[in-house]
Amino acid sequence: MEPTREIFWNVAGPALMYVLFAAALGFFAWGLYRRIRLWRLGAPEVRLDRIGERIGGLLAEIIGHRRHRRRSLPAAIHLLIFYGFLAQLVATSLVSLQDWSGVHFLRGSFYLGFSLLSDVFGLFAIVGLSMALWRRLVLRPAHLHSFFDDWFSLGLLLLLFVQGFALEGMRIAVTELQQQPELAPWSPGGYAVALLLADLGADRLTEAHASLWWVHAATAFFFIGYLSHGKLGHVLYGPLNIFLRDLDGSGKLSHPDIEAVLDSDPDTLEHLGVARIDQFTWKQLLDLDTCVNCGRCEEVCPAHLSGAALSPRKLVQDLKRQMHEAGPALLGASSEAEPEAGASEAPPLVATAGEESPGAAVTEEELWGCRTCGACQAECPVFVEHIPTIVDMRRNLVMTEARMGEEAQQFLKNIEDRMHPWVGTAHDREAWFADLDIKVLGRGDTAEYLFWVGCTGALVDRNIEVTRAMVRVLQAAGVDFAVLGAEECCTGDPARRVGEELSFQTCAKTNVETLERYGVEKIITTCPHCLNSFKNELPEFGGRYEVIHHTQLIADLVRSGRLQLREELASLTYHDPCYLGRHNGVFDEPREVLEGLAKPGAFRDMEQSRSRALCCGSGGGYAWMDDAPPSRINHQRLEQVRSCGADTTAVSCPFCMQMLDEAVASVDPEGGLRVADIAELVAEALEDPS
Repeated sequence: MEPTREIFWNVAGPALMYVLFAAALGFFAWGLYRRIRLWRLGAPEVRLDRIGERIGGLLAEIIGHRRHRRRSLPAAIHLLIFYGFLAQLVATSLVSLQDWSGVHFLRGSFYLGFSLLSDVFGLFAIVGLSMALWRRLVLRPAHLHSFFDDWFSLGLLLLLFVQGFALEGMRIAVTELQQQPELAPWSPGGYAVALLLADLGADRLTEAHASLWWVHAATAFFFIGYLSHGKLGHVLYGPLNIFLRDLDGSGKLSHPDIEAVLDSDPDTLEHLGVARIDQFTWKQLLDLDTCVNCGRCEEVCPAHLSGAALSPRKLVQDLKRQMHEAGPALLGASSEAEPEAGASEAPPLVATAGEESPGAAVTEEELWGCRTCGACQAECPVFVEHIPTIVDMRRNLVMTEARMGEEAQQFLKNIEDRMHPWVGTAHDREAWFADLDIKVLGRGDTAEYLFWVGCTGALVDRNIEVTRAMVRVLQAAGVDFAVLGAEECCTGDPARRVGEELSFQTCAKTNVETLERYGVEKIITTCPHCLNSFKNELPEFGGRYEVIHHTQLIADLVRSGRLQLREELASLTYHDPCYLGRHNGVFDEPREVLEGLAKPGAFRDMEQSRSRALCCGSGGGYAWMDDAPPSRINHQRLEQVRSCGADTTAVSCPFCMQMLDEAVASVDPEGGLRVADIAELVAEALEDPS
């Protein structure tokens, strides 16, 4: 007898199943429609460009679980559940296709393979779901917050798979164990259940099967309807959000031209940042619904780890809660003849410190905790974009309501008045090279490269040493370069990250105008924040340059033989700057240089390195601000350095230098640990040993 089975064995009136299925689809569609209506409250945003790139990334994340694989246990759990669920979806679809088409293709060898694979993957799913419950019940990691919806979703999925194997076991016990015993082992899960139930007798099993089949059908249809409403909605919203992800990278922040907004209506400031939930873009609102509350962002957030009020997970969940609570009223207001009639229905997003703010989702303390390091976005498996949402709310606080700390006010005023953020510096931008023979564009010199020094590299003593070391390296390699000197001004990066968009755009336009005047095409910089601005943000203002970080250039010079380095360091590690690594993907070149400076086997990475490196704590304006957390971020990073056992820590960012130097001075002044920029180490390796 050819291997096969009857689709609706022992089931009376299966046509009713399709009626129930239609009802489930209707409930599913209603839930999806409600979500889409809420997202449409947001402002327009283009996310349908570069379709091929979007599809490729989606497949890598969904099929390959690229981000999930960063953590072995959660990855294993999710892989088992995902592929188990996917296999059952395919199996159920094939059964339905055979029933609808009337073509009996589930037979012979194909049916045997179908039975084996669907059972094996179903067992995988049960194992994965059991591991997920064990992780929440027993392991209970601190970042994993369990709510009713988590337990309900896992329980519902587990119930579906257990019911499926129970039904299969009853059918096999009554049919295949007696009639085709050689066929039963091809369904290993059902076969095991059949052996357990065989002694109950065919009549009792047949009766139980008929009842359980409809219970299972009702459970499955409830699952379908529930899919668009609860946590399991990430099965839909997650892939959609991944497909619509920001392809320009996390280092770029976009915003309309502030000057144009003010010119069009100088008395109206409501469009400067985001004050209400309906002022986000539709993609930002989709982000809120996509978040699965997994806590991965919270686990890696340096502000949260330091004891600050910010949890990116909680912030997104609180915004989501406000969207669902306030959204329906806003939708009702927007349908009125006068759209502004319902504006007062929207509660404020950010609670005012020291005042009651009914319905507010976020506190000022939470909002100001962010370092914009990008760890949350790099870790999120469904590509929620936290930083733009946080910065948008900061923009409203800073530009519309002037709600910021005194330190932020000071450095922002300094940028406005003096085009750099360093209050009280004793230097000007040309003091550092007064005794050096270098080209200056403003003096009529020309060069292949502009060496962009940056505010910190020109005005802070410790980083002036790095700048001068880089000049020695460039001159040793014969690189043709010049500087701007007094004409250089801040890129505006710290202003943009704290929310002062107008100051940023003023700086950006000033710099583009200056560089255009000198015909600059190639830029070298020792500052990852300046690199990020030139590479990712100035193109919006017409500034398109070939920008290279000094570690990348040094690596190129070593490869080409223009720099010869001595291997002399006996113990060395490297701290990845957020704006060089996570935001711009530069990980290998600094290590390539350092491995050339260190004796064989002397270079070692810290446990948290590359894209998962801990932030130094200075991003988001915190090179000039302080929130005095219980455990300072830079001190935590120093502990990781010491655990690594290296005597020298290489950095490649002026702010990382600032933070790690402070940590060494505060925590381990006698420990002998040295913090040095890669340019300094290279310059030393070029010196004549005699």
